[in-house]
Amino acid sequence: MSAGAAIAAYNERLLGDEPAALEQAADLEAGFLRAGVTYDGAAMRTFLRPQLVDRERWELLRATGRALLELSARAARHAFGGDVAKLMSFLGTPEAEARFVAIDPGEPDVVWSRLDAFLAADGPHFVEINSDAPAGFGYGDRMATVFRELPVFREIAARYAISYEASAPALVQTVLATGRARGAPRAARVAIVDFTDVKTRADQEILREEFEAAGATAVLADPRDCRERGGRFFAGELPAEIVFRRAILSELVARSDEVAGFLGAYASRAAVFVNSFRCRLSEDKAFFALLTDEAFADLFTADERALVARVVPWTRKLEERRTLRDGAPIDLVRHALDQQDDLVLKPTHAYGGDSVLIGSETPPDVWERAVVRGTGGRFVIQARQVIPEEPFPIVDAGRLRIEPRKLNANPFYVRGAAAGAVARASQASVINVGAGGGSVPSFVVG
Repeated sequence: MSAGAAIAAYNERLLGDEPAALEQAADLEAGFLRAGVTYDGAAMRTFLRPQLVDRERWELLRATGRALLELSARAARHAFGGDVAKLMSFLGTPEAEARFVAIDPGEPDVVWSRLDAFLAADGPHFVEINSDAPAGFGYGDRMATVFRELPVFREIAARYAISYEASAPALVQTVLATGRARGAPRAARVAIVDFTDVKTRADQEILREEFEAAGATAVLADPRDCRERGGRFFAGELPAEIVFRRAILSELVARSDEVAGFLGAYASRAAVFVNSFRCRLSEDKAFFALLTDEAFADLFTADERALVARVVPWTRKLEERRTLRDGAPIDLVRHALDQQDDLVLKPTHAYGGDSVLIGSETPPDVWERAVVRGTGGRFVIQARQVIPEEPFPIVDAGRLRIEPRKLNANPFYVRGAAAGAVARASQASVINVGAGGGSVPSFVVG
């Protein structure tokens, strides 16, 4: 039985009993609130059906995502002969961030991450890597628990072989093991550090509970309350040996006066930071330009180049130069102007879909101005990917209907361990929960 059949059966069952479906939608929201699956204090936006993926496609998504991330992390260590300053110059790493990215606490640079992909008919196409403190590991598992209680889910799961891969337990064990490998004691305290008022604070609270369920001591801490004292890291008055960093580097340096103690503790290596700021290199949007640019082909084996060509969209820093696309020489800026409908323009150091322009959805004059302004700056131009759509149950104004939604698959990465995924769905091409999309857990069929 396929995921497509399970999706059709799921939607048909909901449409067959609309009052029951509306009741389950209310139960889903209430269940999210009870489970702490909240965003900015409200229940996470979601849909009444989770993502359902065929096992073969799931295994391909997970395996290629892991291979791509590990290849990228390795390339970040070896590009430009290992000269991190030259790599940061290529990426356009802001000077305020470069100071901390240059500090090398040792590998692994990426212990945990989230990848963003479109699951096309020919396999996954990865459009971003998010290693600088991504959210969702806690949310995903709790969402799955709530979905499993829905009568419609239980009914469909009884007819199809549906399973779920948890993420938080693997993350917790890997973070603790990384800490021990870098000298933290077995009874280390974990400080989960981010600004108190972030919209994803609930995800961190879930992870705190997961660390404690594994027998570790964990506390939530604001970076403004952290510092080094006597060679040790302190979260408030509590010492911690492992810092599970959820504060994003760009936000930290933007508030460097407020978080000087935290940044100083990182620079002095007062604790094991997971991930270290070195993760910022391989997750940079301009890093896809390094992966796909013929100028860096000697960094990779023939098999690795084939993998990149298959799963990573053609990407270039937006600058005046000659390069290749599909083996043919092009003038890059002229190509960006002439092939608008086939391209996406992205700032290299933003997140959450901020300032991304989809060429086919942008007025030509706006696109031209953006390309001209962005040339030579911190922007990349990327081949537009066809975004898959799936039919999702939508509850609006007390009525149920099935509508197509664009779908972004987000497999989690945990170094040396298996992890699950979430998915985000939206009417808009830039799919983001903060911009009005919804998040659902990913279940495997078969």
